[in-house]
Amino acid sequence: MTLLVKVFSAALLASSAAVAQAPERPAQPDAGQSDAKRTASEKAAVQAAVQAKNDIDLADIHLQVARLYLVGLHGLGGSPSEWDREHGVALFTQAQNALTDADRQLAELQGLAQRNWPDARDPLSRMRGSLVRAQTQLRSLSVPMRTGGGQDQAGQSVIKQVYRSLESSRDELESAAKAMGVDAKLRTP
Repeated sequence: MTLLVKVFSAALLASSAAVAQAPERPAQPDAGQSDAKRTASEKAAVQAAVQAKNDIDLADIHLQVARLYLVGLHGLGGSPSEWDREHGVALFTQAQNALTDADRQLAELQGLAQRNWPDARDPLSRMRGSLVRAQTQLRSLSVPMRTGGGQDQAGQSVIKQVYRSLESSRDELESAAKAMGVDAKLRTP
């Protein structure tokens, strides 16, 4: 993203230097207006790209968080205890919240893509559909209880399915980011 800002800044400086060196001509009213419109549209494009990068980063973070909570839930398999139940409920709730937050970011991103990047619509639609299915599967667990027997095994398989679904969702997010011309990787400190 910073490369785009640098290129834009360099172009702006180059154009202002060219104007300063150009011989004076009578002002044309249409030329000034088109430059202002062009500048406004360039600013809007830069703003949209920055917003897209932020939305992609936040959606990716929420997906990673949800996956971590699912790993925690999966790790609670085994003999039941009061500690496992309390932590299972907390992990379950946080996983649901992370999925909801990711879906919210994707809805915002999808609206932005609708106007600016039509090629990103399909991957974002598939990703949101995948998140809806993951939320439905997670809700099927209701509250993770360790009763032993088949219910515990079914819960573990649902958690695995949701985890795999989130893995494929990240691929769709990267595909949408590529269509938008945005780097999907998080910036590190």
